[in-house]
Amino acid sequence: MSGGLPRSSVPLFDALAAGYEQHFAVAHRHAYDQLAWERVAALLPPPPGPVVDAGCGVGRWARPLVGLGYRVVGVEQAPAMVAELRRRPVGDRFTLVEGPMEEAELPPGAAGLVLAMGSLQYTVDPAATLTRLAGWARPGAAVCVLVDSLVALVLELLRAGRSAEALQRLRSRRGTWEQDGLAADLHLLDRAALAAAMAAAGLVEVRVAGLLVGATAFGRDGLAARLAADPDGQLDLERRLAADPALADAGKQLLATGRRPGP
Repeated sequence: MSGGLPRSSVPLFDALAAGYEQHFAVAHRHAYDQLAWERVAALLPPPPGPVVDAGCGVGRWARPLVGLGYRVVGVEQAPAMVAELRRRPVGDRFTLVEGPMEEAELPPGAAGLVLAMGSLQYTVDPAATLTRLAGWARPGAAVCVLVDSLVALVLELLRAGRSAEALQRLRSRRGTWEQDGLAADLHLLDRAALAAAMAAAGLVEVRVAGLLVGATAFGRDGLAARLAADPDGQLDLERRLAADPALADAGKQLLATGRRPGP
């Protein structure tokens, strides 16, 4: 999982900053957000934490956590995202650390939970960054990361008739996120590689779940139609599918959790 990425994600996230909350109003993003939150909620220590949110963006995860009484340390490098955080302060229990998560200096072994929700895949070396994140967690605390799934993207491209691109992504294990005329490169991971990186970071009780298996099974438009017709039923199906580790790589997103050894 090492190796540089040609195009930084910072310009793209800067461009999205002002409307980033609305970006997640799309049906499939709202659905995996809800599924991810349910799993994160089960990992939360008793308030006040603290919780580290690495790649916190405009505070989408930090705001509800602060609302629940947690102290949150947010790490963010995109200037426009930082500007949004300052324009709409998260609250007195929120501390912002500006800069890349690979360089942020946080107290070792102090956090009750460390999150990297959709940000780890944009770092130069996700495995090395995971080791850094794990070092911020106190003994017994959890680390939770959310990344795009290599296998799900390859299957999506094959279904769309883009077999050459599917094979290229499979070989390179790199993806590209394009939005509003901008592009950012990212690492694509599978369950085995992500679990191995978590273990190499010293984490135990490692689990990897696939979120939105329905996006792979029905296609994005098909999933959106099912969510519109029966949101509760489809989300319940997604929870059942995510509970089976054998289906992890079929999820549009991979959510991995592990704990620092200790009491």
